[in-house]
Amino acid sequence: MATEEIGRHADSTLRIPEPPTELRRGRFSVATVLKFFGPGAIIASLTIGSGESILASREGAVFGYTVLWAVVVGTVAKGALVYASNRHITLTGEHPMMRLAKVLPGPRGWFPVLLALICLASFPGWASGVAVALGDFLESQGAGNATAYAVGVLLFAGVLSWVGGYTLLERVQVAIAGLMVVLVLVAVFVAQPEWLGVLRGLVPGSFEYAPFVAEKYPEITGTSVWVELVVFMGGLGGGMYDYIGYTGMLREKKWGMLGHEEIDAIGRRLAVMKARETVPLSTAPDDVTKARAWSRAPLFDMMAAFLALAVIAAAFMINGAAILGEKHLVPEGNDVLTYQSQFLASVAGIFESFYIVAIVTVLFGTVYAVWEAYSWTTYESLAAVSEKVRLRGQRGVRPFVYAWTGIGALLMIATGASFLALITPASIVGGVFACGIYGAGLLYVDKVNLPAEYRMSALVRMLVALGSAFLTVCGVVAMLAYVEVI
Repeated sequence: MATEEIGRHADSTLRIPEPPTELRRGRFSVATVLKFFGPGAIIASLTIGSGESILASREGAVFGYTVLWAVVVGTVAKGALVYASNRHITLTGEHPMMRLAKVLPGPRGWFPVLLALICLASFPGWASGVAVALGDFLESQGAGNATAYAVGVLLFAGVLSWVGGYTLLERVQVAIAGLMVVLVLVAVFVAQPEWLGVLRGLVPGSFEYAPFVAEKYPEITGTSVWVELVVFMGGLGGGMYDYIGYTGMLREKKWGMLGHEEIDAIGRRLAVMKARETVPLSTAPDDVTKARAWSRAPLFDMMAAFLALAVIAAAFMINGAAILGEKHLVPEGNDVLTYQSQFLASVAGIFESFYIVAIVTVLFGTVYAVWEAYSWTTYESLAAVSEKVRLRGQRGVRPFVYAWTGIGALLMIATGASFLALITPASIVGGVFACGIYGAGLLYVDKVNLPAEYRMSALVRMLVALGSAFLTVCGVVAMLAYVEVI
């Protein structure tokens, strides 16, 4: 289909390219799933250093096994909305934010602008928080001043990201992080947790701080249990500050319509569509079959990423309960990373030293990765409402995002605030609440703008709807508790 044909004929339909043979098959192997595990791996690596190693361990220590259900519910809720978002761009070639800028009631573009503001406000908090956590850990090992390390890590990671000089170290990070995760999983069985308690914890119910917390860590009990738990869920698997960019990264994979030879012309055509106009996708049976096959690519990517995150988070939480909780130790203040070395030490003493190398590598990789992820998120959000931004591309917004994140993070580090204090607002608003309202927007776009043959299945719709409602309500409750309204 020529560019001119796409652009001039309003009645011409868009036909998705031929999918790979692997996606057409009725049965799929683990190898097939892993073949399409790409952008999801970036999100997984972004959160292991904070959402899992720090926050999951902390929740296990302060709540025991009673909140393991939050791992399951949180990963299903976030995984469903990520799949819905990535499925949309794969089938249409257009980021959902472009549709959300037009189709929702109210002033044009208000929703992408709202999400952009939430994400921009969240960037410095997470960047500074992870850098501070790493700085505190290095100081605890007798390596020097925590603040100096936090600043150094932040700036060095930013410069490396800007020039793109991390390829070799990235491969080393993957290997080291992988070994650390394996050891943490082994530690679960070495620790011999109360397995009945683990199973009971998978069922949602009431939860409260362990008795020792009030006596040994009274400042923790001053925080609402809902704020404590929702901060963890915000860190679990990332937030909107990651997911908007995550969806945009699929452009590089060229899945589905993104691999169409006239994708630029298709993008221009969709950009001038009316708000409630249906995306002109071909409803011919063969094209619909191709689309269903292509929808498996983002599904496999999401499943691999979020299944891995769920298992890792559960392992850290169980170890937090079985090892740290039993010793009345909580990752808190300047020691959010110190006690987790005991997980690896329970497997063999030599691995306690390995933990130092592993956690430094993993957290540095997290600080390194956020810069580009945040640049993509900002670009996709603002491109939905600004043709000027679209023309400049992601490279055009990079300087602004790097400056905003870097200066903001340095100022937050200078306050001397702890890791938890730095990330809490961003985690609640950007990691939970924003995810909920984005999921609701995806449901609306799916119903209004896609042909019936291309809409989500009933199961996916249900999961996105329930997950969005859960995340929105949790976010609102935590925000009200955080400002002490309730």
